[in-house]
Amino acid sequence: MPKISIIVPCYNSEDFLVQTIESVLKQDMLDWELLLIDDGSSDNTLNIITNFINLDNRIFGFQKTNGGTTKSRNYGFKQASQSSEYIWFLDHDDQLEATALSKMSAYLDAHPDIGLLSCGVKTINAIGDEINSTYNRWAPGKVFPRKLRDYEHETPFVVFFCGTGMGPFAMYRKSVYLHTTGWDENEALWPHEDTNMFCEMALISKVGFIPDRLYIKREHSGQGMRNHQRMRSAYKEFRRKWDSRRPKNAKESQILFEAKKYYYTMHSPCRDLKVLKKTLVQFFLSPSIKKLSWSLTLLASAAKGFLLNRIKFLSACL
Repeated sequence: MPKISIIVPCYNSEDFLVQTIESVLKQDMLDWELLLIDDGSSDNTLNIITNFINLDNRIFGFQKTNGGTTKSRNYGFKQASQSSEYIWFLDHDDQLEATALSKMSAYLDAHPDIGLLSCGVKTINAIGDEINSTYNRWAPGKVFPRKLRDYEHETPFVVFFCGTGMGPFAMYRKSVYLHTTGWDENEALWPHEDTNMFCEMALISKVGFIPDRLYIKREHSGQGMRNHQRMRSAYKEFRRKWDSRRPKNAKESQILFEAKKYYYTMHSPCRDLKVLKKTLVQFFLSPSIKKLSWSLTLLASAAKGFLLNRIKFLSACL
């Protein structure tokens, strides 16, 4: 019986799906199952899935009407073997290094208190060439936000609450994942649905991190993450959901309060100042009313965070 269930939602995935599946077949451990969920594709995706099903009996294919990535992940989880201990939700255009499953599962075996384990990432372009990309975990520092070091293996809830945790580069302990409600199928959250799920997991279990670059993330022109307007809209929806979240108990209430206080009085205003610095440089190089207006907006937002929001949260503590 498989130890790890790998779930891959597929929608018009013919360009990269073969490489994704082959990266799983190259794993140095054999105890896995691969569930390929065709989400109503109109290209050659289903034929690719069928060919691999006939090639390896650990690969399973499912077809459903189009509903989006999160619905496919939830559907795939329901099809997973009941005996599997760990889950990996792999994107259809990404890949795994050959040691990904063995290293990640071994770490979780050795650390039963960890419910979710993320790893380092290598980023490639459409043709497979490695490109520069950084994924930082920003956490509260003594005064200002700081980057967590590679040797700091635990990622606290506040990191994900601020939207600065890792992406889908993670293995889930199924026994912990079962205590969540699954992937939020609200399409307005995409592509911040991963951040939302990491928050859910971090509230009920420790989240670990190993720096080994075991996940290969592909960036290409067909990705929705290149739509900046959608990214901003999804982040607003993420903020709305977690700012209004009702805690289930006293412990969760305290965690959420501290995370909100840090985000609105330190993380967000520091981010505004960082953007303000870049905007002012552009303004002095090429002055415009639009850049000046945006600079003043950022300055006002940062001041609100450092002063007014701080007073608000201090008052709540009294």
